[in-house]
Amino acid sequence: MTKRLIDLDDDLLEAARDALGTSGVSDTVRAALRMAVDNAARAREVEWLRAGALEPLADAEARAAVWR
Repeated sequence: MTKRLIDLDDDLLEAARDALGTSGVSDTVRAALRMAVDNAARAREVEWLRAGALEPLADAEARAAVWR
């Protein structure tokens, strides 16, 4: 882990702390970073689904072939 010195908006930090249910600055920043990574992963999954990733499963024969 790397220690960093950054400027934080106090009002934004307080709002994030309330939204995330965290207590300290480090916990709040870690939770916010984790949430950003999780949100990006969910967005990629949604895009994958929208692109038709599960389309082959709409075909009953293709679904049955998976279990053979």
